[in-house]
Amino acid sequence: MAQAFPATSTIDPVTMAERIMRFSPASDAEVLKLLRTSFPDCPLSARVAALDYLMRRRPRGTRTSYSPR
Repeated sequence: MAQAFPATSTIDPVTMAERIMRFSPASDAEVLKLLRTSFPDCPLSARVAALDYLMRRRPRGTRTSYSPR
């Protein structure tokens, strides 16, 4: 299970995404689950922004936004 990180009103989507990538999620569904459990006090819009960041940083021609183990 993911370790919860301290809730902070100043946490940005990039920082959230970097913390989630430490767990090497295998799917978008797992990313969302990790975001929900790791940042329970953050608004849904912040978690969606973190997922969007992960999706946008993927290289062209690939389907996934991250490299699972």
